[in-house]
Amino acid sequence: MAVTVPREQVRKDARRNREAILDAARQLFAETADVTMCQVARRAGVGQATVYRNFPDRTALAAEILGEHVERIERIAAEHADDPDAFFVLLRSLVEGVVPLYAFGHLAREDACVDSQLDRSRQRVAELLKRPLCDAKAAGKLRRDTSLDDVFLVLLMTRGAMEKSQGAAGRAVAANRVLTLTLEGLVPPSARA
Repeated sequence: MAVTVPREQVRKDARRNREAILDAARQLFAETADVTMCQVARRAGVGQATVYRNFPDRTALAAEILGEHVERIERIAAEHADDPDAFFVLLRSLVEGVVPLYAFGHLAREDACVDSQLDRSRQRVAELLKRPLCDAKAAGKLRRDTSLDDVFLVLLMTRGAMEKSQGAAGRAVAANRVLTLTLEGLVPPSARA
């Protein structure tokens, strides 16, 4: 006799499996770009077929994680839209976000699709930063010559500082130090109190 599983249960299991796959991939990509779909399946506790049913390849999996990161930044930008310190909140979130996305820089050099996704993410983030950047400069909280290019330079410096760091915890310490030093340079002396 065949056992039928209620449709809601199948959907619930599928959602749980997808989230387990994404959690596993986030953990693995936080350490290295050399992540295989087999490793993701093992870490997620699902079969490889389940991984491939959700994500046809590593590029699709990476794109999903990058998309989540941009959505998180969008939510933070919306939550702080009227906050006079919105620029600094977003900058901190971006620098902190470099730590779990560390491997994506290496992956982008190997995979043109991931590189393209990173470019789209950068463009979206730049759009989200424009107003807070202008507002912070107008309020005298940020050097008048600060540009969007400077923000992306800070992110590149953060990546560079993490190159010699061991593990996610070491990269987090390096990222925090870059942010601390950067803010000293971005905030005009008159705004420091």
